[in-house]
Amino acid sequence: MKRFLKYPLVVAYGLAMAIWILYAGMLQVKSFWYTSQGKGGESVILPSQMELVALVEQKPFSGLPKGDWLVSSDSDPQIRWKCNGWYLEQVQLNMETLWPTGAVVLYYRTAQQPDFLPTQMVYAKQTQQGTYVFQLPGVVVEEIRIDPASQGGVILQVEGMETKSNGVTTFVPSWQQGALLLGLPPVGVALWSLLPRKKK
Repeated sequence: MKRFLKYPLVVAYGLAMAIWILYAGMLQVKSFWYTSQGKGGESVILPSQMELVALVEQKPFSGLPKGDWLVSSDSDPQIRWKCNGWYLEQVQLNMETLWPTGAVVLYYRTAQQPDFLPTQMVYAKQTQQGTYVFQLPGVVVEEIRIDPASQGGVILQVEGMETKSNGVTTFVPSWQQGALLLGLPPVGVALWSLLPRKKK
């Protein structure tokens, strides 16, 4: 043990990785449990299951492609889905747009909360045209709200939503988590070196 303590930074990084693997493993077990209970995992949410707010039917005009197009009637359009206790790790929104939407964000509400909170908001990552992915922290959710546009007059078509499990990617840290894994061990070693030592 004393030999390892001669390399405190190596020990600190080893502890950080061990803690991360334990944490990710607990999330994986949690995901498996909810999926086995029929309260998590992959599911498909159709437009008919969603509640639309400030999104109205767009009347046909020259140049508008065929489809069930909607238009945002104000600057706060919303797509809501009542999950009723669904364990969410990843939500994918399939949506086509004819105008720039601005930021696409998701809010989630738990059973203990009467309304949505700005601290529980996730920005979408557009993986390809018409596909918006939201990465959640693994939480049991009563309702989600997606703001598909930040202004009125945006024409869009909601094709559906999907919920997915992270699978083995649970063990892959995000860039924020990776920054902590890289940055905290040196800070911890520096603080440890400042602690007073008993003189032998």
